[in-house]
Amino acid sequence: MAKQNRATKSELEDDQFVEWMAVASDYVKERARTFITGAVAVVIIILAVNYVQASRENTRLEAAALLGEALISEQAGDAEQAVRLGEQLLKDYSGTAAAAHGTIMVANRYFNQGRYADAEKLYQSYLTEYGDIEVLVFAASRGIAASYEARQQYEKAAAQYTAYANVHAGEMATSLALMDAARCYGVLGNTQRQREVLKQVTHDFASSPVSVRARQELGLL
Repeated sequence: MAKQNRATKSELEDDQFVEWMAVASDYVKERARTFITGAVAVVIIILAVNYVQASRENTRLEAAALLGEALISEQAGDAEQAVRLGEQLLKDYSGTAAAAHGTIMVANRYFNQGRYADAEKLYQSYLTEYGDIEVLVFAASRGIAASYEARQQYEKAAAQYTAYANVHAGEMATSLALMDAARCYGVLGNTQRQREVLKQVTHDFASSPVSVRARQELGLL
């Protein structure tokens, strides 16, 4: 009887590979619709993400352009046009960086027009909705206090100035807010509180020019 040749290890591995390929081919045929649908879904998601990103970029650029137009109008002395463009910016592009800057710009224009309550609301909306740029935080906080002052609500104005100072201790803008608070206390006739605030300025900001002014005012009390 002829001796049977035993399959080598390499041949066994080749047979297993061919068998695996056959099974895989059948699996792919059976699942082709699922694979294709899934691939299409992935492509749609990628396209949607790219579209959203592109739309956001376009929105950001459009908002920045509109803010630029408003600022140009403001610099040209056309306050009415600046306000109109600013209001459009806040309405159409809320949430953008340009709208954050525009909020303060429009609030300032309202203040200059004597629309103190409207200005206050916008200043507050910046702090509530944005509040991430320190110089604008100071502008908004001081704007709220100034709106109180303009309506002769000096107690509330002083409280607003000191509230900012308490949160932003040590910053140069804080010395200005404290000087404003001292002025309000002076108008109220609260000399003791006025003196305390001025002394705080001389202590916390001893090397600043604001401290010199605070010492001068203390000498007059």
